[in-house]
Amino acid sequence: MTCLSRRLALDVLRVAVLAAACALAACGQVEPVRGAATPVGAPPVSPAASDRVRANETPPEPIPFTAAVDRAGGGLFTQASASLGAEAREIVIDPLIDAGTGARTTGTEQMGADLAASLRRQQPGWTLRPLTRETLARKPLLLIGTLTPVNTKPAVDTAPDAYRIWLTLIDLRSGRVVAKKLDRATPDSVNAEPLPFYRDSPTWHRDKTVAAYINSCQVNTRLGDPADPDYLARLPAEAVLNEAVLAYGAGKVPEANRLYGEAAGLADPGDLRVLNGLYLTSWRLGQRDRAETAFRQIVDVGLDAKRLPMKILFQPGRTSFLTAADLANQYTVWMEALATQVGAANACVRIVGHSSRTGLASANEVLSRQRAQAVEKLLVQKNRRLAARLSSDGVGSREALIGIGTDDQRDALDRRVEFKVVECG
Repeated sequence: MTCLSRRLALDVLRVAVLAAACALAACGQVEPVRGAATPVGAPPVSPAASDRVRANETPPEPIPFTAAVDRAGGGLFTQASASLGAEAREIVIDPLIDAGTGARTTGTEQMGADLAASLRRQQPGWTLRPLTRETLARKPLLLIGTLTPVNTKPAVDTAPDAYRIWLTLIDLRSGRVVAKKLDRATPDSVNAEPLPFYRDSPTWHRDKTVAAYINSCQVNTRLGDPADPDYLARLPAEAVLNEAVLAYGAGKVPEANRLYGEAAGLADPGDLRVLNGLYLTSWRLGQRDRAETAFRQIVDVGLDAKRLPMKILFQPGRTSFLTAADLANQYTVWMEALATQVGAANACVRIVGHSSRTGLASANEVLSRQRAQAVEKLLVQKNRRLAARLSSDGVGSREALIGIGTDDQRDALDRRVEFKVVECG
């Protein structure tokens, strides 16, 4: 048996032992590692177990965020020096993300800035460059990372007790991972508020392109492994999308619209950042037809993936939509598009309501179900043929994506309505 075969066999044995231990402890419902690209139908593995198996280290105890990032960055750059030697290199940071949602947040932006400062202190021979197509063509080092709320102990439907930090360094000359570090931060030290583009987007951004980023960063790669080829292939689009997100956040809507259009020619056709960006900027520019077209494409991507979470905001404790700003007009467009596209797909869809973790669990479950039923009723009113193909349910906070229970923009996706394609009959 080769060394690689022995290593793979040991990994399989470790996972089996950990899964058995979890089953004996009745933790089968523990949330799997949030953000990991776990195959559909795979048994859940606790975050602590998965981190130990794939990182070959015991994750450290959570400490305040800035200190945790500094500790992780120091370990990453020390590891990289041992692997790469003293050669002067260019390095690019692909903006870090929340692995549960695919969003960039205040916390991930802070992490990127802190890592840039740490890099300048520890690796003066490396030159930090912006993420552009020109820089990528020179095959620099590429730093990626995720910041994700997790439960480190067996628990069911409870608020996260840590934020997991994954950092990975890829050498674009070889396309392989050359350094990797895992750490944890205390939850109260992390600002999880999404950046304006992600805050305003009607849906989340966990499409296959974002999943490829996460695959390259987290548990799916080890030192020496190749980065996900889908991620590497879409790096030119990442550069343009980064410019678009920054332009949108700066209020430069026409420029952002142009950049999202440019990114559309480079990105995967189902890239939700592109489609959300085209929808948002077209809507704000008064280009309603273009906005409606982009939203219908968002719905089609969700139907194809069999899952489409929508940030539909309701009045507190009620089943009626919020009417602040122009939300009422936008929701009219959303409902029309959903009724049309679901009808054209000839699919059966279960509408699932979700809630945050504040309040009584029983009340949240009832309210989430009532909100899903309200959306179902609206869609049937717009397309009577959907009556036999729609169903609704509510799960309260049991499937929270973020779970911090702040009831604001930080955990808006926890208060979503999700459309899941199901078997008919």
